[in-house]
Amino acid sequence: MIRRIMGLGATTALAVTAPLVLTGATPANAATCAGSVAGVSATTYADRLVRAWGSGNTAAANCYASATTSRTLFGQATPGGIHWRRTGVEGAAGTIYVTYHDDARGGNLTVGVQNVGLRGAGGWHAAYTARFSNEPKAWNAVQWSDNLVRAWGRGDAKWTAYYATPAAVRQLHGVAAVGGSHWTQIGSEGAAGTTYVTYRNDVTRHTLVIGVSNVGLSQGDAHAAYTVRYH
Repeated sequence: MIRRIMGLGATTALAVTAPLVLTGATPANAATCAGSVAGVSATTYADRLVRAWGSGNTAAANCYASATTSRTLFGQATPGGIHWRRTGVEGAAGTIYVTYHDDARGGNLTVGVQNVGLRGAGGWHAAYTARFSNEPKAWNAVQWSDNLVRAWGRGDAKWTAYYATPAAVRQLHGVAAVGGSHWTQIGSEGAAGTTYVTYRNDVTRHTLVIGVSNVGLSQGDAHAAYTVRYH
């Protein structure tokens, strides 16, 4: 189906503006809920849960989270992505609420963790609540490519660089510094972990093919568009 993309609404993804806290591995003992995490601070506890969810480590996430919390997290996205940044911590009635923002897709997550001294045996499953607000936008590969072509078309260097790798940006700018408003999407296909989206220029009749990494996109990465072909 042919779909003209210029004139679609503004994007809602957010640029990465601050260091992320959820990098690194989840502690190995979480995989089997072995040992004790009863003395782990609530903030670190929540970080470990969000890191495990973000990387798709279901076993570890299920150790830190209650069954309800785990369903909430994995029901929103599987995996949760790597761009969650802790933005706030506050306590109330024995619970510490830790809030995160997804710098890649937008949206906030607040995890409630029972404070030290109030947890059950071993301290596992103490993250008993999770709430999303302004939930992250789950762009699919075609929408991501549309966003890139839209940004390039209007000469928006910031968002062009957000959606594409530096190499892909150079390829686009090799075609034109400002792509213009005459690109129409004419098809898409997938191959070897990449979705290729094709556009035709209504004036010149040239075609443009954008390759988007499905793996990168599923992990919440920016710069998921990594290859450009122009004919």
